[in-house]
Amino acid sequence: MPDRADTGVVFRTRLPATPPSIGVFRDQLRHWLEQQAVGAPQIFDIVLASSESLTLVIEEQPRRVALVVDVEATLEDGDLVLTTRAYGLWHESHARLRDEPLGLSLMRALMDSVEFEHLADGQRITLYKRVSVATGRSRALPI
Repeated sequence: MPDRADTGVVFRTRLPATPPSIGVFRDQLRHWLEQQAVGAPQIFDIVLASSESLTLVIEEQPRRVALVVDVEATLEDGDLVLTTRAYGLWHESHARLRDEPLGLSLMRALMDSVEFEHLADGQRITLYKRVSVATGRSRALPI
């Protein structure tokens, strides 16, 4: 799960691409962010946005190649980058003209930046947020 990269702290997890994984992921990510002393209100926003990214890639996959979702987060000098990667076959015919999913709108509201990519072998959502370190040891509210 968490480890140290050359220049920052890294969180990695691989989960089954199923709805029950979302709760497990929330707990893992919240714990990691608390260990990094990220402020409780920011933890709430990050965990909510990240669980929406996981939900989106699990529910939106037209066809799965692998039954897993990879999530990686790095925290370096207050910059958080979190990537959710799902695997599946994507074809332009799967794109439908419709409004942006509510989950993606929520991610955009909670994070500084969001990138959503359809790849030949799946989807990737990358979330960015500038975070501050909490001075106390308050815990984030679970969602």
